[in-house]
Amino acid sequence: MLRDADQTPGRDGAGDEPLTLNCRITGDRTGRPTVLLHALGNTGRSWDRLVSALAPRGRRLFVPDLRGHGRSPRADAYTFESMYRDVMSLLARHRLGTVDLVGHSMGGHVAWLIAQRHPSRVRKLVIEDTPPPPRDAAAEAELRARSRSTGDGAPVISLYREFRESRRAGELDGTAVRPVIDGLRKADPGWWRRLGEVTAETLVISGGLSSPVPRSLLAEVAEAVPRGRLLAIDAGHYVHRTEPERFCREVVRFLG
Repeated sequence: MLRDADQTPGRDGAGDEPLTLNCRITGDRTGRPTVLLHALGNTGRSWDRLVSALAPRGRRLFVPDLRGHGRSPRADAYTFESMYRDVMSLLARHRLGTVDLVGHSMGGHVAWLIAQRHPSRVRKLVIEDTPPPPRDAAAEAELRARSRSTGDGAPVISLYREFRESRRAGELDGTAVRPVIDGLRKADPGWWRRLGEVTAETLVISGGLSSPVPRSLLAEVAEAVPRGRLLAIDAGHYVHRTEPERFCREVVRFLG
């Protein structure tokens, strides 16, 4: 197993230049390149079970820590645009042409941007319980009002507890949390239009009724992708952690 840019985290990325992400590289050196992108507050290690399932199946796995997470550099800016540039730089550095992408939540949004902007670069795409941005300003206002008024704050409280533990362990830059959450709540009608430009065969995985991300909304996303389909597993937001055996089985089958 190799590790790209192994380093102690420091603060960087004050400008527009992409960061060099810490990235675990494992599997078959000549295998199909597959990139796994983790959620906010996690690191590449969150994919360990999936890595173990995919590595024996002729794949070359690239598992980065995204900016501000794990052993990757901290930054002054945490936007999806900057994370997108970081991952595109990773692909360029390793001369990866067409890849398979798996992304969870925050990482799923980065994966969507790559698949939308560079359709020919993504063969197959797996998106795990990633909330889409609101379609317009009215939907954005409704989302923010709902998040303030909802009586069930348990999923949000649970996430913030996990973020707190990650910060204490030195695996998360706490200043990344708010901008990422705000980025997911910002209206982006262009994002919805670009779903029709995704050419990758796409599997959208919903955490079902146990997830704070509405299954019906993810069904709309899957329907908007020409070769998309929805799979619901009632496991909450962290499907790959709550139901690891089924998650790995479904992803391995889909990626082929």
